[in-house]
Amino acid sequence: MRVNINGLRFREWTTPTGFASSALFQERLSCGIYILLFADGEEYVGQTVHFPTRFSTHRRRWTDIRAVRFAAVLFEDLYEAERAVIRHRTSAGVRLRNLTLLSQPLGSSPFDLIVDREVQAAWLEVEATNEGPVDLDEQRVLIAQRRIRTRTRLDELRAHTRFQDVLESVAGYIAFVIPWPHQTEGMQWTLTALPSTALARDNRRLATLSIHNVEVLVLGESRDADGQWHPYTFMNTGLMSRVPSEIAHLVSKVDGYRSAGRVHRIEVAGCDAVLDLLSIPRVRLAARSLALGQLRKGQSVFSRFHNDAFADEVFAKLSGWTVQPASSHTG
Repeated sequence: MRVNINGLRFREWTTPTGFASSALFQERLSCGIYILLFADGEEYVGQTVHFPTRFSTHRRRWTDIRAVRFAAVLFEDLYEAERAVIRHRTSAGVRLRNLTLLSQPLGSSPFDLIVDREVQAAWLEVEATNEGPVDLDEQRVLIAQRRIRTRTRLDELRAHTRFQDVLESVAGYIAFVIPWPHQTEGMQWTLTALPSTALARDNRRLATLSIHNVEVLVLGESRDADGQWHPYTFMNTGLMSRVPSEIAHLVSKVDGYRSAGRVHRIEVAGCDAVLDLLSIPRVRLAARSLALGQLRKGQSVFSRFHNDAFADEVFAKLSGWTVQPASSHTG
């Protein structure tokens, strides 16, 4: 549901009891203005630089939140937008719970964007105690657990002789295909190291990059009858209206992804061909078309398997890269 208030376009979610914040919000929502709607008709207007964390804090404080609204706002406009929305809601006759902030002795501070001023004031009024659980954001805990669980896989992959080829190929795909990768990592797109998917005596994957529920890039090895392992890459793209002649023998159509429909799959030998493939304009456009379509579908079903440490390696590799592929094929 979307609601326009004072020129801002708010999205609204109901907040049933028992649903974790990570299950309510299927995308990363950060800087903006939010409105809490309570069962008694009251509302709460606030500003934040990380909406899911702020909402989790409020939810632990109040159990009668029935819905929440959020509108993205630029950081430099937060204070003005918050005051404007508060004026709008009070002039509409809505009772705001956060009007009590006017009587608090706490002035404005950048810290208010991290922890709400009313929460700060309430914390000062509670006698210090060592009892009870530490107040942590649940999503941050899940990420920490995921990092610990997947770190060993990255260590094993890093020891592999083809690690640098795999790293450069994944980095190349992310650089030239996925928009705003640092904002969608671990949610809309996920990266795994040595995944168990398709594992067999004669096949093993070294890395898989997925967007939503579609494997867009797979790098692996297959073993021949003599026991020798040979590297391979396959990359899924949107359908190309005309397949470039130089790669026509590498391209097939695949129907196995329900959310994407039919896609083109490019299969090549080696784990170092991704940048060359993406230097072909038609391939790059088809890859971006599939990627953007899947990004728009929301959180990846594989997010719990995302290898954060592997992604760290990729982002470090990307530091200083130029915005054009190394080769200059034409399609």
